[in-house]
Amino acid sequence: MSSSNGKDNKNKSLTDKKSKSSKHGIKLFGNTEKGSSPLKNHTITLIIAAVAMMIGITIFANMPKKMTPEPPTVTPAPTAVPTTELTVAPAAATPTDPTTPPPTQDVEPILEILPQYLPLHQENSDLAGWLKIEGTVVDYPVMHTPDDGEFYLYRTFDKKDDPSNQGTLFIDKNCTMNPRSTNLLVHGHNMRNGTMFNTLIKYKKESFYKEHPVFEFDTLYETGKYEIVSVFLSQIYYETDEVFKFYHFYNADTQEEFDEFIRNIKALELYDTGVTAQFGDLLVTLSTCEYSRANGRIVVVGRLIQ
Repeated sequence: MSSSNGKDNKNKSLTDKKSKSSKHGIKLFGNTEKGSSPLKNHTITLIIAAVAMMIGITIFANMPKKMTPEPPTVTPAPTAVPTTELTVAPAAATPTDPTTPPPTQDVEPILEILPQYLPLHQENSDLAGWLKIEGTVVDYPVMHTPDDGEFYLYRTFDKKDDPSNQGTLFIDKNCTMNPRSTNLLVHGHNMRNGTMFNTLIKYKKESFYKEHPVFEFDTLYETGKYEIVSVFLSQIYYETDEVFKFYHFYNADTQEEFDEFIRNIKALELYDTGVTAQFGDLLVTLSTCEYSRANGRIVVVGRLIQ
């Protein structure tokens, strides 16, 4: 009896504990019974979702990545860097003494053609001057054509062929008029009819020289009188001949060059004129054919006196 009561009491105690456990919902694992609590169901759902998420992350991490082409790299155009120019301020003007005149500058003067030659120059711009020997037939225009030195050898003033072949007086092509050469060499024919430079032959006689010691040569811009320095005979030589050639003297850059020319023409003169020239003088040389020798010339050299 007592044994039976103890057994019953023990069973009752276990039953009470079981009832209490079920009442408070402490059972978490085991068979799911009908009427389980919502907390238990929610927990299971979270566990399943977490496992699925872990599986998804693992699968995505191990998937091959799709290669996305990189956009082409564009190199930006270089930007122009503005340069800074250094501006130099002008030097301050130096005060000047108001009583001191300003410095003068060498300015080429504007040359005006003399009124008496203007109409002729308008008719023919090759006109360079006019030559006259008082008391003779020499009273002619003088031409200058540097590009064609002998253009007027057999042409008239109006550029037409001259049937008489006397041509027109002309200045050697190697001379210049502006600026003017030291020596202007004038050529002309020795015509048998006494025209052109036939008069120069008369200078062989000293008496004729004494009657005509001066000739006139005007450029387009100024008048001029020349006293004769020397009258001499010469000729046109071969290029290889090492002799004095009067027709090669146009400019004297040094006094030595000028003095050498004067010394040579004075050594050759037919008579003593008593006249010489100094470095800086302007000269005019007249030349024409002279037939006492082959390629002979008679030459008259004058220096400007006014």
